[in-house]
Amino acid sequence: MAKVVGPLMSIEARGKIADSLVFFPWKGRACVRQWVKPTNPQSTDQGYVRAATKAIGLAIKAIESESQGFESDSVLYELIRDKTPSGLNWNAFATQGFLKLIMADGAIDTSALDDLITAYASLAAGVKTDLEDAATALGIPTFTFPYGGIAEITGAMCLYFLALSCEENEVGTAAPWDTAVDSWADTDSALFVASLQEPV
Repeated sequence: MAKVVGPLMSIEARGKIADSLVFFPWKGRACVRQWVKPTNPQSTDQGYVRAATKAIGLAIKAIESESQGFESDSVLYELIRDKTPSGLNWNAFATQGFLKLIMADGAIDTSALDDLITAYASLAAGVKTDLEDAATALGIPTFTFPYGGIAEITGAMCLYFLALSCEENEVGTAAPWDTAVDSWADTDSALFVASLQEPV
C-alpha cells in the first residue's frame, strides 16, 4: 500500500480506477493500492468460519453491558472484561475463546465444530431447556448457511458456544465455572443464563 499526497491532484480520492488502482483514506491519510478482485468461493471452510463467527456473535450480543447501550454491566460482561488481555476488546476475546476450540494449525477444523454441535445434543435436558428458553427470550435466532454443509445452529447452541468460550478463557472459578460446561446441571445453566443480564 502506497501513501500518496494530493492523489489525482485532489485533496482526497476514493474508489477505483479501471480495475487497476484503489484510492481510500486510512487513519486520516490518503492511500492507494492495487485493485484485487474480491472473491467469495463459498467453500466448506468458509461456510464453517462464517457460521461459527455468526453463532458466537449472536451470543455475545446477548451479554448486557453499558458499552452496548444497556443500563448496567452484567456479571458475565465483568468476568470476560476482567480476563481480557490489554489491547483486545472483550467481545473479540470472547470470540477468540470459541474459535480456539474449532481451529487446528491455524485453520478451521470442520469436524471440531460438528463435534460441538453433537455435544450440545448430549447436554442434560434441564440445561438444554434453560438455554433454549434464554435464546427465545433474548431473540437469538436459529440459522443455517446455504453452503459449507453446516448443520442448523439454534439460538441455544449459540449460548452453549459462548459458555464454552468462557470456559476456554477461564473467566471464573465460582459456580458455574467450577464445573465443565458439558457436565453442567440445570443449576449451572441457570446461573450462566442469569449472568448474561444480571447486574454486578
